[in-house]
Amino acid sequence: MSLVFFHGPFEAGSFDGPAYPQQPGIYPYTPIEGVGHEEMQAARRLGVEPRCHFDIAGQRTTFTVHNCPRYGRIEVTEFERTAAPATRD
Repeated sequence: MSLVFFHGPFEAGSFDGPAYPQQPGIYPYTPIEGVGHEEMQAARRLGVEPRCHFDIAGQRTTFTVHNCPRYGRIEVTEFERTAAPATRD
């Protein structure tokens, strides 16, 4: 199962593990090259803690990227769960 998360509408990374994180902590991840990861990291460099999200089972989980302490690790905090937006087919 792909554990991709997004910054805005763009893919930013993929969590490396058996499931999406559900609580604050430091998790292994693989950056996805492109606008999403670049904008997430640019915001961090400006001192902003970016908000990212993933959708699963009709629910959107939004979280804050607090830090990336080293390559391949991401510290996430402040989880919020809401209904996932409806998609158009």
